[in-house]
Amino acid sequence: MERRLLQIALAIVGLVAILFGLTGVLFGTSLSGVRLGVTMEGYVRFIKGVLVAVGLIYWSAIPQIEKRGERISIVTFILVFGAAARLLAVLSHGFPTVGLLISLIGELVVVPLIWLWHRHLVRRGASA
Repeated sequence: MERRLLQIALAIVGLVAILFGLTGVLFGTSLSGVRLGVTMEGYVRFIKGVLVAVGLIYWSAIPQIEKRGERISIVTFILVFGAAARLLAVLSHGFPTVGLLISLIGELVVVPLIWLWHRHLVRRGASA
């Protein structure tokens, strides 16, 4: 049962990453009303493409979740490292929009909790 719940949680986190990523890839910053130069617009779409890849990597781990610890660990590291950079921006420039703040919380809280849960599941399975 716990394995199934973790798979569902990973599927949801992957879906959120893919949906937010695709929205950014397809629309850039136009939905936010913020107009950036061509360089920054390209950068935003690149990062959103990376977010789609993150979601797909999470999804690829679901079928054999016990054997995909390395994938989950690498994606967790990437997201937490990126969140630390985002937190540095918050500390140096002030609080972002509500959406970015929610993303930051997800990256610094939800993603590491999924990783810890996965580690717990694998360790428990190894000792059983």
